[in-house]
Amino acid sequence: MNAPADKAGPIKNAARADPLAELAEKIFIQLAANVYGSLAGGDVKKPDPKALGAYAYKIAEGFDLASRETVNARAAIEAENKSKVKLDEVDLSSVFAAKK
Repeated sequence: MNAPADKAGPIKNAARADPLAELAEKIFIQLAANVYGSLAGGDVKKPDPKALGAYAYKIAEGFDLASRETVNARAAIEAENKSKVKLDEVDLSSVFAAKK
């Protein structure tokens, strides 16, 4: 007997949809290679992979926050916010009425 087919399709990896998760995945791979790939003696305690993954996410979040604080990023965010304002939706009648 065949297993019933899932109509929703394959489950997508969350890391593929979120750029922060992609960065954390890359950091985790590099950390894991450095930690578990070393030829240190067997008496060296190595961290739990789940803890290493959480650490990778913290590093990725810190990098994301720091990258938003650069001068160029702030200017881009400010320009984007200004472009979102629609002047035809702003009510300026009270400003013009006060000048009379």
